[in-house]
Amino acid sequence: MSNTLSRTPFGLMSLYPICVADNLKGISRRSSRWQVLEAFLLNSEGRAERVYEGRSGFVILMAIPGQPGTGAFYIYDEIHRSFFMVNFADQDNFHASMFDYVVQFYDLGQYIELPKLTLVPKPVSADKVDVASQNKRRSDRRRFNRGPRVPQSVINAAGRTHMGLVTA
Repeated sequence: MSNTLSRTPFGLMSLYPICVADNLKGISRRSSRWQVLEAFLLNSEGRAERVYEGRSGFVILMAIPGQPGTGAFYIYDEIHRSFFMVNFADQDNFHASMFDYVVQFYDLGQYIELPKLTLVPKPVSADKVDVASQNKRRSDRRRFNRGPRVPQSVINAAGRTHMGLVTA
């Protein structure tokens, strides 16, 4: 008898693409995410038991009406405008009370959040950098470039005396 415990309560998770939002009836590129969700629900046999909204989509638990414990998880990725079915190796059906636990444990929210920007460090040359001279150059730039810059084409078009501009 084995005493090993699974680290995942419902087995390994995988995502399967099932449809593109633009293929749903009445949906165009201008349709809102809620219109897309409504069209998806109208084209399916289930109803949304629970919905978690992220910045770039939804996690949806859909079930057959009147039959608790028949729920399945779906993800709508608004960036790619695609729906995915979430498949778990050890369980097929879920109850609405399990929604929060599954979303949190499997971190389903990561699939519906916009990617975050990451700062890339600027490469530093191998030579030693003279910080004092860099600061002096920056202050010189600030001193000489205080006013708004007027493009040369505007100055040339204005002529010698127009609006007080003098061309060389």
